[in-house]
Amino acid sequence: MRLLPLAIGLGALLVAPAAAQYYEYHFGRNKVQYERFDWHVLQTEHFDIYYYPEMQTLAEHGAYFAEEAYRVLQQRFNYSLPRRTPLIFYAAPYHFQQTNTTPGFIPEGVGGFFELIKGRVVLPANGNLYRFRRVIWHELVHVFTFHRAFQVLRDHRVPPDRFLPLWFTEGLAEYWSGPPDDQHEMILRDALYANYLVPLENMYRIYGTFLMYKEGEALCHFIAETYGEEKLLELIEHFWIDRDFRRVLEHVLGEDFYAISDRWERWLKRRYLPDLPNQSLPSLAAHTVVARGFSTKPVVYRRQDGRQMVYYLGNEGAYTHLYALPVDSAYDPLGAPRVLIRIGRDERFESINLLEDRMDVSRQGLLAFTTRSGGSDVLHLYDLEHEDLVATYRFDRLVAIYSPSWSPSGRQLAFSAIDEGGWIDLYVFTPETGQLERLTRDLYDERDPAWSPDGRSLAFASDRTAWGDRYAMNLFLYRFDTGQIHQLTQGLRRDQEPRWSPDGRYVVFSSAVKGENGRFGPRNIWAVEAVPSLPAPPVATLHPETVPSPPLRRLYRLTNLATAAFDPVWTPDGHLLFSTFEHYRFAIRQLPDIAQYLEKPYQRTSIALLGSDPAWQPGRLSAESSVRRRPYRRRYSLDVAYGGISISQSALWGTSGGAALAFSDLLGDDRWYLMVFHAGQSSGDLLKGLNLAVSRIQLHRRTDVGYGLYRFAGLRYDLTDPDAAAEYPLLWEELIGTYGALSYPISTFRRLELNTALAWSDKRVAIRGIERQALLLSNALSLVHDNALYGLNGPVDGWRANLTIGYTTDLRYANVNYYTLSLDVRHYLRLLRNVTLASWGMLRINEGREARLWFLGGSWDLRGFPLFDVRGSKLWFTSHELRFPILEAPSLYIPILAPFGIANLRGALFFDAAHVWNNDYAQRQPQLYAGETLGAVGLGFRLNLFGGLVLRYDIGYRYREGFRYRERSFRQFFFGWDF
Repeated sequence: MRLLPLAIGLGALLVAPAAAQYYEYHFGRNKVQYERFDWHVLQTEHFDIYYYPEMQTLAEHGAYFAEEAYRVLQQRFNYSLPRRTPLIFYAAPYHFQQTNTTPGFIPEGVGGFFELIKGRVVLPANGNLYRFRRVIWHELVHVFTFHRAFQVLRDHRVPPDRFLPLWFTEGLAEYWSGPPDDQHEMILRDALYANYLVPLENMYRIYGTFLMYKEGEALCHFIAETYGEEKLLELIEHFWIDRDFRRVLEHVLGEDFYAISDRWERWLKRRYLPDLPNQSLPSLAAHTVVARGFSTKPVVYRRQDGRQMVYYLGNEGAYTHLYALPVDSAYDPLGAPRVLIRIGRDERFESINLLEDRMDVSRQGLLAFTTRSGGSDVLHLYDLEHEDLVATYRFDRLVAIYSPSWSPSGRQLAFSAIDEGGWIDLYVFTPETGQLERLTRDLYDERDPAWSPDGRSLAFASDRTAWGDRYAMNLFLYRFDTGQIHQLTQGLRRDQEPRWSPDGRYVVFSSAVKGENGRFGPRNIWAVEAVPSLPAPPVATLHPETVPSPPLRRLYRLTNLATAAFDPVWTPDGHLLFSTFEHYRFAIRQLPDIAQYLEKPYQRTSIALLGSDPAWQPGRLSAESSVRRRPYRRRYSLDVAYGGISISQSALWGTSGGAALAFSDLLGDDRWYLMVFHAGQSSGDLLKGLNLAVSRIQLHRRTDVGYGLYRFAGLRYDLTDPDAAAEYPLLWEELIGTYGALSYPISTFRRLELNTALAWSDKRVAIRGIERQALLLSNALSLVHDNALYGLNGPVDGWRANLTIGYTTDLRYANVNYYTLSLDVRHYLRLLRNVTLASWGMLRINEGREARLWFLGGSWDLRGFPLFDVRGSKLWFTSHELRFPILEAPSLYIPILAPFGIANLRGALFFDAAHVWNNDYAQRQPQLYAGETLGAVGLGFRLNLFGGLVLRYDIGYRYREGFRYRERSFRQFFFGWDF
């Protein structure tokens, strides 16, 4: 979690008296371990599968899928993996986001990853076994690709310093993990229709994006269909011949690179453009209600004062929020959308699923929705009349909750939820009594429940069909009187998001239908009769020998869109609201008078249901098979090694060299760091100049624990040491000690940190003739808050703060005794989508004997003054910036800039002011700029390269004497993100 920087930066942080100097820079959100997983290992023929007992059955399905994939991929790659592959399974995405196998945060929507250092695959289930299987296949394609590619390099004695391009590795993993899904088809259609398809030669512009995955998949499909499936493997087997993958493509495919790119684009256009004249773009086919940013999941409610309101989830480039929009009777907006509930700012509303989680409003005006809060989802009830949150419910053993639906009486809620074992089922909750009833308990995916107007049944989407293993979902009805399930639709379709008509005669839903060409068509809005001409026998009572008369249900396609429509809502006044995908964004649109579309639909069909088709049965390596099981035992392996035999020499510092090593267990819960280096002034100073640090960081509990031992000795420059000469702060010091650190996350946004260090210090400042020994005890307690949202160049919204108090004392001689107080607050106010007002206030005090100095200066804080030259034991500082865009994505307008990776050019008007002092506030120390108020005003430019490196150039004037004296102008070039 947050202790890793402490371990990695031991050389700076473990020098006990200086430790507090660095704590205040320690911002960042928390990766919280909410669960204590009891890990076990299931060993199959080729894999070691890590799981916890609650998800054993799910792990056995995953083991079957992995061995199934191995057999197929072994033939496709003509290669066997050289060693067993560890697969780490999590039952749900929220469990997956707690993993310590990677120190970084895992964004929502990431389906898994293959980690190269330990060769492990880490992935979650999400309630859908088909998706679970596909992700396993996807990651195992990566495993085979990685091993096969580096085997090729070894065979040809080529250094392993090159990699296959990401578009190819991800595209191949998508292509060989299963047929293209409806999202793939939707993205490619829209990219062609809206003209944002990126050609092969410019694929780097969309590096790592969802669009890159889909274009890469299409490229692999094109290569297999046009040149032959075997060419995909040949690209891997020949990628050693040139660092430029374009040359590899030309060599394997036998055509010029640009000819391949052009041929691929023409191949795509032949597949998709012929359909466009017979379809309509959403913006032309329906009236727009909301088209700002990403807008989804609309619901409608008429307030008691007569105002008609549309509530929806929206993201306009920052956080996802819940919005309220007043509309007239034609659903035209009567004003600008207003944020009703802000998401992503505190622990109650940490995040919300913009694409998979619906809301619902009761007749009494209670809005039901779910958000993440801590380690699981919670259910919120919000009073729309009084605009007040009235209740929040958390359910034991339920990790994720989706799409609550009110009963007609407004007394109960139905929803689907993933339990601790990874299974998603239907539930009914009664807020008045707190009773939770589980309606289903099976291995199938069940989502989007919708309560019928008569209260007798639930419509929902599920893969419990004969086509479930082919990515199909159909609609079903759950009957409350019998507890039986009846099928509403059938076939190779993706039927989702059902909603009832007010009279209960129809169920509207969105659906993508697989055509005779084997591809999913555009997702449209459909309606199905809720009551067939003959009743369908229930699933539970259907016998193989029973052949009842087939009931007929009529289906109506209400839209004819070229891309996709989602989230249909049949309003009480007969309108149809839904969200659409067009030009790589979601908008909310509506069609008036839905009855006319039922009378004259774009397509009318009937289906005959013989009850329900037998549901698919996914494979499973059960307990009776030859797999082995054992509890997990920690075994450590090397993660990182630096240095080793590196030696450097200088007249001042003498001979130096060293190494840094990092070890961890397979799950990343227990980490060891070892740092050894030598800094002697002569060859005989081997022991005197030996520096050593050993630390251990344990991350498997909610409270992170770190501790270690160290010995540092040698000459160093220390700008913060009060005994060092201001002009030439060189000193020699030996430190031998131990440290301990605790970090307790209160939530994702807030934590408490406790740090302590005990060290023997022997310091000598030759220039000033100072020799000092001390047994130093240093303690610090910090409260940290951070909910800032980052853009490419730095924070753009939210705020963060760090309050640290510390005390350092000499237990032996009383040579050192001082306290520390540090307060650092930074606030970011988003004025417009790309304009932010950033404010920073800071107060730092070290007071007492041998109190260490703070420092300012340079592009990162007090601009116009030399880096680190403004020093004192006490200071205040403030900075304000108005950040604005100058040119976003300049390569789109000036293509020649694209190879240089220029992501954006932004500007900032800035104002800085600071005052440092040591004894008296006004006591002048010119060599330290102490005792006077300093400042700077000016204009800055920020150039972002490749999305990560930010170059900074500031011009302005610097001021002295409390802004009474403008000293001179300055120009400053540096690097780094905005504060």
